[in-house]
Formats: sequence, C-alpha cells, structure tokens
Amino acid sequence: MISGGRITDTRLMMVGPLLKTKEYKKTVENIMATKGLSRKEAEADYNAYLENPTNYALNKGENYYKGLGYKNLMEGVIGEAEKEGRGDEVRERIAAFKRKSRIKAAAVLVTAISALAYYKGSYVPDVPPLN
Repeated sequence: MISGGRITDTRLMMVGPLLKTKEYKKTVENIMATKGLSRKEAEADYNAYLENPTNYALNKGENYYKGLGYKNLMEGVIGEAEKEGRGDEVRERIAAFKRKSRIKAAAVLVTAISALAYYKGSYVPDVPPLN
C-alpha cells in the first residue's frame, strides 16, 4: 500500500533483498540523495517501482497533482494543460483513449463469449437426463 507517497506493504519491501546487485544499490543510493529518504524508505520506493512500474507512475502522478490542489490525476492533467492553452487537445486525447479502450474491451468480451459458445456447441456432449 502507498500511504502519502510511502510504501507500507511489507511484501513489497521484501523484494529488495533478492535483487541487491550493484545496480540496485546504486539506484537506491541515488533515490536517497535526490529525494532525501532513508535507505529503508528508498528501498521501499524502488521496490514499489520494480513490483509494478505502471501503478507506481500512476500513484506518483496522482500524488503530484493532488499536491497542486487537484482532486485526481485526470483533473490535474487537464488543469495543467488548460494553463498551457492545450486543454481542448488533452480532453480530445483522453476521450479518444477512452473510446478505444471501450472498443477493445467489447472486442475481448465478444471474442470470449463467442469462443465459449463455440466450445459448448462443438465439444461438450449432451448429457442425458437422469431418471
């Protein structure tokens, strides 16, 4: 779990000892220097990144925009784009992304249901009723 930008889930903190290569140690030391964290906090931060880079980035972005006073990540992205005069462009990109995601989700569902129906019709024999 991330609480106020800090990792509190001990399972994520356990990944680090398995990966303590020179590169790992160097990265942790750089995090300590740039963010002013203790070794334990820096390792927890880096382990969270290694565990799931996408969620790590989204959580960092969310925390950044909340620090600027926005409610959430999307509001922050749009709000900052508005300040640069690109609000309409960013809104359109977000809308296009959502449309494309919905189409992909629908395609996956239709494919899965079709495959299940095909399997049911082709491979599962009819079971005679029990008397």
